Amino acid sequence: MKILITNDDGVYAPGIVALANAFATQHEVTVVAPDQERSACGRSMTIDKPLSMRKLEIAEYKNCEVYSTSGTPTDCVKLGTFEIMKRDVDLVLSGINLGTNVGTDIAYSGTVNAAMEGSALGYPSIALSQKLTGAGDNMKELYERAAACALQIIGQLEIKVLVDYIYNINFPACINKEVAGIKVCPHGICNYGDDYEKRTDPFGRIYYWPSGKMEESSYNKENGTDIHWLGQGFVTITPLTWNTTATDKIDDAKCRIDKLKLHI
Repeated sequence: MKILITNDDGVYAPGIVALANAFATQHEVTVVAPDQERSACGRSMTIDKPLSMRKLEIAEYKNCEVYSTSGTPTDCVKLGTFEIMKRDVDLVLSGINLGTNVGTDIAYSGTVNAAMEGSALGYPSIALSQKLTGAGDNMKELYERAAACALQIIGQLEIKVLVDYIYNINFPACINKEVAGIKVCPHGICNYGDDYEKRTDPFGRIYYWPSGKMEESSYNKENGTDIHWLGQGFVTITPLTWNTTATDKIDDAKCRIDKLKLHI
């Protein structure tokens, strides 16, 4: 397959290097990633300034074409599919992200939304993220194991069914024989305390730093969500759609809105 790989942690991040190298052993891989970290940028794209792109020679990458851009992950997918690969793309992969993308956090994720952009453009797309809590210090090995696991999983999937939706895959911090299995499940709820630490810079100006921590939610266990199963040591796979229309509510909304009258 011809595969485009991007991320939101930047072109030098260990997760994307591990993912690209794993898939380059069996596929033709092109990497187009931000030139610096763009975490939590969602589906944003650059419209108010020029985008730069450079072809790079990075020793850590093996048998891949590698490009960096000044833009967001969404920009990378657009440039990669249109400009570099000339739409000759079989699969878009985004990741492996430094940290999970589960629950309501997926709305902010540049990693997940890069895959969403790939899907919206008509390409089968998958987002991949790695849980770090409890992982220890050997991050390079953890990413390499996750990448090898991703290669196995995706090699067994029917990629062509990914039309109008993506798979959001999260790996537990124990990518080895301790992995409990694979769970296809809905995304959960991330509850954070709305706390901001108020600080003062050297010039006397006040600024704020988000400091809320994730709180436990019974919803996740009761509904068997990605947050719950990932915590139990499972690889989680959640189908997500980029078209967020609440189709089951359209008829209900019509019943209410048809009764409205406008006096203009």
